[in-house]
Amino acid sequence: MTLFLHLARRAAVAFLGAQAAVVALFLAVDFAENASTFHGHGWVATAALVYAYKATAVAWQTAPAAMLLACALTASGLRNTREYTAMRALGLGPWRVAAPALAVALLAAGAMAWLGDAVATGAAARADEILQQRYGRGGPPRGWDEQKSWFRGQGGRRLYHLRRAGEDGSFERVTVLEIGEGFTLARRIDARRMAPGARPGEWRLSGGAERRFEGERVVTEPFAERSYDFGDGPDAFAVRPGRPAQMRAGVLSRQIALRRSLGLPVAEYVLEWHNKWAWPLAGLPAGLLALGLALRRERRGHFTAALVESVAVSLVFWLAQGLCFSLGLTGRLPPAAAAWAADALFLVAGAVSLRRLA
Repeated sequence: MTLFLHLARRAAVAFLGAQAAVVALFLAVDFAENASTFHGHGWVATAALVYAYKATAVAWQTAPAAMLLACALTASGLRNTREYTAMRALGLGPWRVAAPALAVALLAAGAMAWLGDAVATGAAARADEILQQRYGRGGPPRGWDEQKSWFRGQGGRRLYHLRRAGEDGSFERVTVLEIGEGFTLARRIDARRMAPGARPGEWRLSGGAERRFEGERVVTEPFAERSYDFGDGPDAFAVRPGRPAQMRAGVLSRQIALRRSLGLPVAEYVLEWHNKWAWPLAGLPAGLLALGLALRRERRGHFTAALVESVAVSLVFWLAQGLCFSLGLTGRLPPAAAAWAADALFLVAGAVSLRRLA
């Protein structure tokens, strides 16, 4: 147990150090490139908030690579101090090194899975939103982030163009089109906000205008607030717009079930749901392979070799994951299998590499 705790402590310190170094490097480079963006009163607080969001997103994205590097550094340190040679002389195999390192990787994966779902989801988009609201910047426009969708109402005579959705079932910047005979536009309603009313199918629209098209004449009626009985309840608009990667696991589960019931594509949503757990856990198989490479008998060098091996394994893993994701999105692999395939391949490769050293 003493040896287990000693090695686990070394792996944990290496992981935290690698994670902190990667996040700090990213934030430093990003701030150096965008320092001129922050100005005016309260820019320090704004910058701190923006980079807190960015740090959360980067920590989740780089955690498997940091765990991989931590495993390689732990094994390299043992070899550099001859501790591993002494362990082998006592009959202790490579799994006595791998077990505590993988235990730390499992704990780190659990923490990152929670962080990714509870905090990091949408963190980068929130940082861009703050920059856009405060300074008019935040990166190029992205169609996913606009969060707008078209819906067809009951009977197919009413079309809804809805932008950002609120937690209370409301929508912002709404356009409602009513189609008349001969597929002509009979009425158009634009509103700043649309919220559910007191009765089923009723909606309260605020800050808008109603236009009625009567032949060659257009009648416009602005309003501060007005109720409409469209007949379509909130369930008709439950399909949420936006990137699946910016949705929490519970929301993704509900969206998958709803989209399946409506006959809408779900591959990307299923893939993202599984990736919320497969990505944090990728540190285990990648770390296992890093240990197998670092503990091989013919290996030369220590910390430099660990860094080179970690970069190489990371690149191969990302290539394998990208290929599997493409196969999953195009229907050549089930989305669930595509999300876990890279983890499974590297787990087998790592286990084989360590078995050969035993």
